[in-house]
Amino acid sequence: MSDQSLSFTQRGIRPVNKLICLSILSIILLMLDSRYSAVQTARRYVATALFPLQWLANQPLEWYEYSSAMFQSQNYLLKENQRLMQENTRLKLQAQQAELRGKELSDLKSLMSLQNHGLQITTAAEIISNGKEPSGSRLIINKGANHNIRAGDAVVDDTGLIGQINQVHPLSAEISLLTDSTSTIPVMVARTGIRSLLYGDSGNVSLLYFPTDADLQPNDILVTSGLDSIFPAGIPVARVIQTSRNAGTPFYRVQLEPLSDSRSSKYVLILPQTELPNFQAASTPMAASVPTQP
Repeated sequence: MSDQSLSFTQRGIRPVNKLICLSILSIILLMLDSRYSAVQTARRYVATALFPLQWLANQPLEWYEYSSAMFQSQNYLLKENQRLMQENTRLKLQAQQAELRGKELSDLKSLMSLQNHGLQITTAAEIISNGKEPSGSRLIINKGANHNIRAGDAVVDDTGLIGQINQVHPLSAEISLLTDSTSTIPVMVARTGIRSLLYGDSGNVSLLYFPTDADLQPNDILVTSGLDSIFPAGIPVARVIQTSRNAGTPFYRVQLEPLSDSRSSKYVLILPQTELPNFQAASTPMAASVPTQP
């Protein structure tokens, strides 16, 4: 058996020969395409037939580009959404802070306007705490003995009387509210000038000894009468809500509402005493030498 019959491979056209043949064929097709319209028509038919194959071949690349763009867009939107949420939160906080500053400024302007009422203002102070009592009958301010504040000084806000200084420390002081059960304040009806005493009543105020033969009507305003050395005359204290005759006694039964709201007040004014009261050494400076509550 010859060696040629045992050969498992047969030699084909060499690559150089293939290149030469294909080059010649390309030149011939270019010449025919430029001279004969039939070749151009055939080329269009072939291109149309091969278009689905080209489309399928391009799909993986297009899907890759589309997925990459979508992923990048999603990441961008998530980051932008997070940034906008943080910015929105920051702006909300700034708006709330601006609103609070505006309210504080309005309170300060209202306090300063009390100078037009002839009050001798010595010190403006800020409320920094409501003390240690759950009932909130004590307030702490950021001014004390170093600012010439004394025990017994009256304390007001822009709506009226809050109370008076109960204890004084070098850099702070404690306010006892007019609603405290130890409070007794000489007042008068602003409309008629009739004087009486206002008592603290554990979170409210009471007018216990107002005679029924005197004129007292709902919406009357009670102001300080000035018959002591502590509270200057004319400071608003409370509003009459309802009056009725108390059977068996010569006094009205009166429902009152304090004009000042110590829970929302931020700044207060300290009014000096006209003279040192004789009872300043007492443990409760708001208890003047007047009849106590029955």
